[in-house]
Amino acid sequence: MVRVRVGKKRVIIGLTIVIAITIIATLGIGRIKVVNANKISSSLELGIKYLTEGKYDKAKEEFLRVTSIDNTHEEAIKLMELIDDYLKLENLYKKKEYVSALDLINKINENRYLKYIEEKVNELSVYIEEKIKIINEINNIDGQIDKLISENKYEEAISLINGYLEQDLEEEYSNKLNTLMSKVNDSKRSYDEEQKRIAIEEERKAEEERKKQEEIAKQEAENKKEESSTNSESVNLGTNEVNEGIYQLDAAEMALQVVRREHPGYGPHYFERGLVTEGEWRWAFVFLKLEDSNAASIEDSNIIGQVGYTVNAKTGEVKQEDWLVQ
Repeated sequence: MVRVRVGKKRVIIGLTIVIAITIIATLGIGRIKVVNANKISSSLELGIKYLTEGKYDKAKEEFLRVTSIDNTHEEAIKLMELIDDYLKLENLYKKKEYVSALDLINKINENRYLKYIEEKVNELSVYIEEKIKIINEINNIDGQIDKLISENKYEEAISLINGYLEQDLEEEYSNKLNTLMSKVNDSKRSYDEEQKRIAIEEERKAEEERKKQEEIAKQEAENKKEESSTNSESVNLGTNEVNEGIYQLDAAEMALQVVRREHPGYGPHYFERGLVTEGEWRWAFVFLKLEDSNAASIEDSNIIGQVGYTVNAKTGEVKQEDWLVQ
């Protein structure tokens, strides 16, 4: 009887101990969960604060503390992913890999916790999209440059390329622009050399024409001088005063100077009217205006105007005489 009672007593004590341990364990676990929840909340709050301040390493440390307590914590995992992607975005931006950066921005925009760094992401996005636009223009610039070269608009082409070279672009695009610049400069150099050759050739032809005209004028002057000498010998002046005065050829040159000043387009061609007198001896000439001002002689063009002048054979006075052309 005594043994039975002792056995029952031991069973009761054992059960009591088990129940006590269970209660203590339950209370301990509950307390641990509460402590862990507080730690998670505190680390999340501090990590988000660091994130918004741009202190990404410190923010990530806090989020790692969360996952060390709960490795399935969705918010902490997504926030660390956001930090990793943003740091990668900044690196792509610094390396000028704008196309890859734009793809990454699209991914970041899908992160539900973007709001904490949205302003920074948007700033980079605007800049990167502008660079992408420029890159697309550069990819299609070849035809535009070729057109400018074909139109000999080299300075315009150089200005266009320089405008793109001033942009902060990847080496790939800078190399393409430099290659195009070399192409433009080579074409411009060839064009300039050709223009210089043409100018030299035109100058040579002009010099040959000038010498030809000088020879013609010289020959005409000699012919006129001979004619003047013949006319002077044939005129009986009854006095030697004229022979001691101005020769006919000199008188013609004196009159021509006045004609060119007073009647542009007239001369150097003229008809000689010999000596006339109205109380004084005067050399008379009728200067001509030809339809072709570059004609070598009056036989080569039509006469479209005449003006008469006389020169005092002794004093050299030049006077317009309308009666010579009436």
